[in-house]
Amino acid sequence: MIYLLLFSGLFMGWSLGSVDSASAFGTAVATRVVKYRTAVTIIAIMVIIGAFIGGENNIGKLAELASSNEVLASKTDVLTSITAGTISALRLKSTMKAAIIFACAALTVFIMTFLKLPVSANQAITGAIIGWGLCYANYSDPTVLGVNLPQIGKFASTWILNPLGAGIISFVLVYCVNRFLDKRLSSLSSYDKIIKYGYLGAGIFAAYSIGINSSASVTALYFDSWYAETGVAANLLTNAKLTALIGGIAIAIGAITYSKKVMFTVGSGIAEITQMDGFVVVISMALTVLVMGKLLGIPVSNSQAIVGAVMGAGLTRGVQNVNFNKFKKIAIAWVTSPTAAALLTYIIGTCTKFYFG
Repeated sequence: MIYLLLFSGLFMGWSLGSVDSASAFGTAVATRVVKYRTAVTIIAIMVIIGAFIGGENNIGKLAELASSNEVLASKTDVLTSITAGTISALRLKSTMKAAIIFACAALTVFIMTFLKLPVSANQAITGAIIGWGLCYANYSDPTVLGVNLPQIGKFASTWILNPLGAGIISFVLVYCVNRFLDKRLSSLSSYDKIIKYGYLGAGIFAAYSIGINSSASVTALYFDSWYAETGVAANLLTNAKLTALIGGIAIAIGAITYSKKVMFTVGSGIAEITQMDGFVVVISMALTVLVMGKLLGIPVSNSQAIVGAVMGAGLTRGVQNVNFNKFKKIAIAWVTSPTAAALLTYIIGTCTKFYFG
């Protein structure tokens, strides 16, 4: 049973992959430079590689937030359970809570994806964790607040900093490319090949960054951060690299099976961009995600970054080139998804207090 509960996390990864794939190849597919099948194959491979090489780095922050919100067991809980001989029960409860969090977040992301809205799966996870904490954690405790408030502030700040940073980087890069390179390159007989290989290179880089950035959001709540100290498994997974790799595989499956709708929304629905602009947009997104993740120490939203980058590229040709109505709907979805995930987990947490309480 405890291993069956892992499927909630895999469902989360599938949902995340169906959304975040658009950030790597949405513009390439929408502008017909790269075929959809080619795009998702590259995404699947590079996400898994990125998750295996660097995905474990983001696991700790999510685990810390989950522990302070009573999703994961604290070190004190683990040591007490070892003494009392109830570690198996604690392990089952921790895994069940993680499965609930992932299921609620994944359901929220799936619904938003069905509506063709590129929401933030990372923030849906955060919202779900906080929703559970509002039901179970003691927010009047200064220790709990000391962990939760800075983390919540970081995640909330990415709603602005992430798309804004990507938009600024994209605007500058696209402007420079159009001003100094585009005319020279377009006169070359190999221009089409340059564009295609540029998209492929940018997409590979972006997919790799997704694996590094987002794999932790899929399986981090199944990771036992106290195993190295206690030597006793109080959760499902004890190897950080394996934990990230499983997340990367789930994201890859989502990319292959259900990413087409969002990919075309991001690629063509927000702003009209040229083929040359397209791969600069993807590079801008990947750079933003890696820099933001490094500065904040948390998984940030690839979908928010790509939307900001597309808008930045569109603005180089004037405000009239950007579909602000489409952006408004997407921005509302960014706020709605973590809120809905939080509400859903709060309701389930309230209904299950007889067991977890």
